Amino acid sequence: MSLSKLDALMAVVSEIVITEAQVTASPDLKGLKLDNFTKAARQLRSLTDNLQDVAMSLRMVPVSGTFQKMKRIVRDMSKKLDRETNLILEGEDTEVDKTIVDSISDPIMHIVRNSMDHGIEERKEERVAAGKDPVGTIVLAARQTGSEVIIEIIDDGRGVDDQAVLNKAIRQGLATPGVDYSHKDILNFLLMPGFSTNTEVTEYSGRGVGMDVVKSNVENCGGTVTITSELGKGMTTTLKIPLTMAIMDGMEVSVGESIFTVPISNIRQIFKASDMHIIQDETHGEMIKIVDNFYSIVRANRFYNIENAAETFDDGVLLWVESGDNSFCLFVDKLIGEQQVVVKPFPDYINNFGIKNSGISGCTILGDGSISIILDVANIYTAQN
Repeated sequence: MSLSKLDALMAVVSEIVITEAQVTASPDLKGLKLDNFTKAARQLRSLTDNLQDVAMSLRMVPVSGTFQKMKRIVRDMSKKLDRETNLILEGEDTEVDKTIVDSISDPIMHIVRNSMDHGIEERKEERVAAGKDPVGTIVLAARQTGSEVIIEIIDDGRGVDDQAVLNKAIRQGLATPGVDYSHKDILNFLLMPGFSTNTEVTEYSGRGVGMDVVKSNVENCGGTVTITSELGKGMTTTLKIPLTMAIMDGMEVSVGESIFTVPISNIRQIFKASDMHIIQDETHGEMIKIVDNFYSIVRANRFYNIENAAETFDDGVLLWVESGDNSFCLFVDKLIGEQQVVVKPFPDYINNFGIKNSGISGCTILGDGSISIILDVANIYTAQN
């Protein structure tokens, strides 16, 4: 089936989900005891869920097509660079939304090229001396976890040299000399615009397309990119991508007169706290201790300049949220409840104002016809820091 027909079907299903919510949450029904209506509404909800699942399944395609393309890239680069390397594919039958598969093909190809060019050692003797198999290995693995697909690109190459990356970042003005950066901070430099460890342009790298392009492509699909590495052992790049961008489970929260939607997949825990549990850090920021770790608190009312919202922690509620490696607590007035929402992207002319950098990924229409802004947890964390 063509993608345009699938898009049209998804659009109709989305409108049905919105209309169903508008009917069952109609203000005209407030205070009325309608047993038969409630029973029929519950049945309608069940049918719309089933319809949505069927429509979604039609859009799902396995990642095997994208994975198979990488075999040729590894084979060609192995010959050209004279580095014998095996590519191992895992979870090829994992399914993702067709539009998302199309947009992650290039990022995966770039990461695989990086593993070949920067990761796998140039000489077999170097690998043998390090106690490794003379033949390099790159693993391309995919697995599904409920609401998202996790794709990992793992190589057993030389890993990331923290000092070399830091020196390069300082030369490029991305890092400040004399500052003690952690291993995680140094790996994040690899994802910054303009960063490249290559000094010369080759057929495979140094073309000005860096990991920052990979990061933005994946984030445009609502996903995240994280890198882990151990010097001499190799590097792992993890892409976490939502199964679909059309319909999701969200938690409706209120801040003053405004209503926001936080994706359920980003929420780890919801809890109440009092002012006595809050710790002030040296920059006058607020933190709270959860399970032996300290997490910063972002007050939604101050972040978005919303008036008449809860100011004391006793009057509000905290959402412990995470995206990728970033985790923090979001302070809101109260929870309205969980709801299945249809994600409506903003038009391009609004996106031109950099609205995504304010932690806003789109909006949705609620049952009473009002609009709720969908929050982007990753970008709130970035903007706050």
